[in-house]
Amino acid sequence: MRIALLALHFAEYASRLAVALPAEHEVLLVLHTSNANDELTADLRHQLEESVDVRYVGIRRRRDPRVLGTSFAINRILRRFSPDVLHVQELDPVLGGWTMLSVRKAVPVVVTVHDPVVHSGTVFLPEHGFKWRSILWFRRRASRLIVHGPRMRAELQALDPSLAERVDIIPHGWLGQASVNEDPGGSEPATFLFFGRIESYKGLSYLLDAAEILQRRGRHLKVVVAGIGKDLERHRERIAASAWVELIDRYVASTDVADLFRRSTAVVLPYTDATQSGVAAIAFANSRPVIATAVGDLPDVVIHGRTGLIVPPRDGEGLADAMESLLNDPGLCHSLAVGAGQYAKEKLSWSRIAELAARTYRCAIESYRVRGAGRFSLVDE
Repeated sequence: MRIALLALHFAEYASRLAVALPAEHEVLLVLHTSNANDELTADLRHQLEESVDVRYVGIRRRRDPRVLGTSFAINRILRRFSPDVLHVQELDPVLGGWTMLSVRKAVPVVVTVHDPVVHSGTVFLPEHGFKWRSILWFRRRASRLIVHGPRMRAELQALDPSLAERVDIIPHGWLGQASVNEDPGGSEPATFLFFGRIESYKGLSYLLDAAEILQRRGRHLKVVVAGIGKDLERHRERIAASAWVELIDRYVASTDVADLFRRSTAVVLPYTDATQSGVAAIAFANSRPVIATAVGDLPDVVIHGRTGLIVPPRDGEGLADAMESLLNDPGLCHSLAVGAGQYAKEKLSWSRIAELAARTYRCAIESYRVRGAGRFSLVDE
């Protein structure tokens, strides 16, 4: 197959998929330059250059009319490659929608939906926003859709029952480094990591509540908060007054991510709502257990007692109990760390994910041929 991957966001995710696709396929990968600079290590760039036709495009602001020029440039790249299938990482429809509309009559389009529904605190209302309606409209025009778990598929189908027969579940692969580090050792004592964009639905306040509860119980611990986001300012004063919190309020370079995770006893995802989590995938790749809330598809990867612990959402006391259980029982913590590394190697391996993706591509192509659709002309229009 000739497979074109368009990822104007999720650069590392798409790059690891591109590298893992078997050599029998020819692969084109189109990335957003800025996003690639943020997420790709030098090693991953080298792997791409060795095995994939990779192109980088600059993106203007969405309201800049010249953004259409970027879409035209992407379309020219795709025409010249003449793919059998186009796989798009879902994003703002202004940036990727024009390309999808332009090519869907020529080749089947597969879309990975990372968030079937909007997170709480999103700036537009799903029932009224034009942006949200356009996202739903584009999904209906995909040949097949990929989600990362069964609850995500149920949410997608609840929004639009017409998609029921076109949704495939493929796990979210591990991230953050070239291979899984199965060594469970090397962490700093009693250190818990909160990592990523700090948005209201990420539930940072509940982690701070839990840490304060543990402090009152006489437990000594450190909470590392690493990331930036709109919700950080709401907590900054509280963090500054807490000597046991280490704040890294900047974007963490891709080269530093693994070391940050390896410092931690466990990674905490106190989310109030979620679909899946790339942060959990990074934790598992570093053999670090995850304490997560029972929201979205998190319980399907954070398997209670095997790869981490599951607690109720919005429950600081319950979260404190889970954190304390790891502090009280080093054997449990070690067992979960080993389980996390094994899970990443066995279930989140990119070779497995690439195989599943290739199956989806073949299914999309076959259904497209049945409909009698055309193909790209090699002539650049």
